[in-house]
Amino acid sequence: MNEDIHALSGAYAVDALDEVERARFESHLAGCSACRAEVESLVAAASELSVLTEVTPPASLRAKVLAEISTVRPLPPLAAPHHGPTDEDVTSTPAAPVQAPAATSATGTRVEQADDLTERRRSRSARGLARGWRVVVAAATVAVLAIGGFTVWRQIDKDPQQALADQVLAAPDATRYGQRLAGGATATIVRSNSLHKAVIVTSGMSQPPAGKVFQLWLQDATGHMTSAGLMPGGGDQVVVLSGDASHSKGAGITVEPAGGSDQPTSNPIAYVAFA
Repeated sequence: MNEDIHALSGAYAVDALDEVERARFESHLAGCSACRAEVESLVAAASELSVLTEVTPPASLRAKVLAEISTVRPLPPLAAPHHGPTDEDVTSTPAAPVQAPAATSATGTRVEQADDLTERRRSRSARGLARGWRVVVAAATVAVLAIGGFTVWRQIDKDPQQALADQVLAAPDATRYGQRLAGGATATIVRSNSLHKAVIVTSGMSQPPAGKVFQLWLQDATGHMTSAGLMPGGGDQVVVLSGDASHSKGAGITVEPAGGSDQPTSNPIAYVAFA
């Protein structure tokens, strides 16, 4: 019986054994309660994966990650441990080589024993390598099963404005300008001159007063404010500012009457200079 027969429970659970191995393992399984319990738990786990349901993430998750990723400092690479020879290894006296037993030409017994020992070692090594690959294959199969069972947590958004926002946020020349608002809210404006667009990413904003809206503005080089659209509300938002932002000197948010205004009627609750 294979001394590593217990290690085949994972491969058996995902049907990764050949016919001979399956027959041997099932024979072993009849008398091994530990393997039976492990196989049952693996099969149960695999069946549970297929009934998981989809969870939709908040609309601002992707933009928030992209906006904040530049603030995360990467960890330095780990230094590889040194396994070189030490001074003691270099200066120590080497051990005398082990002499192989002399062959007996009269009977050839020792030569045959050595050949048989070598062959058995090669056979064990080959079986060990095959078992190692089977374990790898079984682990990969379980991983594929898990991925297939899960419905990936994702947001499918075909809105052209959202697609444009993603392009601006991921643009190579994207520049970020952030500001903290009252009550701990934050507003980050990301501008791409190559795309001539800017995107505002807000987090934790309160809702506008009743009968009011948040309106976005772009300021040109002369100081004139041009409407860049309305925000849907407070909370976490990702909104593309309308108009060409590549030549603007700044952007702001004001509180305006419902429907918006031609020009700001209140002091901005946020203003970000593009400098």
